[in-house]
Amino acid sequence: MPFTEDNIRTIHAIARCGSFATAAEQLHRVPSAVSYTVRTLESRLGVELFDRSGHKVQLTPAGEYFLNHSQLILNSFDSLARNTVAIGGGTSITFNIVVNNIINRDGLVGLTRHMHEHFPHIELCIRTEVYNGCWEALYQHSCDVVIGAPNYPPQLEGIVCELMGEMEWDFVVSCAHPLASCTHPLTADDVRPFSVVMVMDTAVQYAKQKAWALEGQHIIYVPDLEVAIEFMRQGIGIGYVPHHLIKQVLNRGDVLKKALVESKPATRLFYAWPTEADTPVFQACRDYLQQAEVRLSWHQ
Repeated sequence: MPFTEDNIRTIHAIARCGSFATAAEQLHRVPSAVSYTVRTLESRLGVELFDRSGHKVQLTPAGEYFLNHSQLILNSFDSLARNTVAIGGGTSITFNIVVNNIINRDGLVGLTRHMHEHFPHIELCIRTEVYNGCWEALYQHSCDVVIGAPNYPPQLEGIVCELMGEMEWDFVVSCAHPLASCTHPLTADDVRPFSVVMVMDTAVQYAKQKAWALEGQHIIYVPDLEVAIEFMRQGIGIGYVPHHLIKQVLNRGDVLKKALVESKPATRLFYAWPTEADTPVFQACRDYLQQAEVRLSWHQ
């Protein structure tokens, strides 16, 4: 079908102006050229797109359909041009961000708005990884930046790390759990008989790490921390949860926080990215992430 950017934009201009002559002025063309474009397209389609019987030209039903559905084609033309220029200038059209499953996700709203303001046509892809899965995404070049990579990288070559802060953990049990009545700091022997709930490390090539479990303890793996909290609330299992995720549940009295003789230390969190990262899109992302209030927001 003979659709070109020129004849589609011509139809849109006439529909917007209600006049062939006015559309020709906006398109910087002579009226006869505009009329010829429309007649040729109508002839090849075998339908009339405009009703010319009145003082002001109007779209026919076929013209209305053409106008509405051809907007997608115009958008594709625009996107093709923008992306070609961006790639020619060294800017990728896709920017991939990995977030650790334990961070506070509220900050993603501000980050997304910031990126959209600076690069409105970039395809922003945000996904979650767990534990060493965060580092693996960097080493396998499947992301541009990681927010909340935990502890220390398995290897330092080829990446840059910036400390974000530390994530505090709370060990919680259901109010009806056998451990709920214990008033002393719990020992390994106290805790070992009960199932622990956690989210599985998403690493494939690197060794999977456990958030916390004792040797020989039964583990229940769940898809995310929201499910883990619900399992703990229901007494199905026990375990550690980031403080920022569990504090409201604790305040409501739905679960109890317990002290352990050997408690889980805070987790150091990092921003991380490849050493060669230097695109304008990356620079905009890093500038936003390095703001002090943003850096704190991920683990509070």
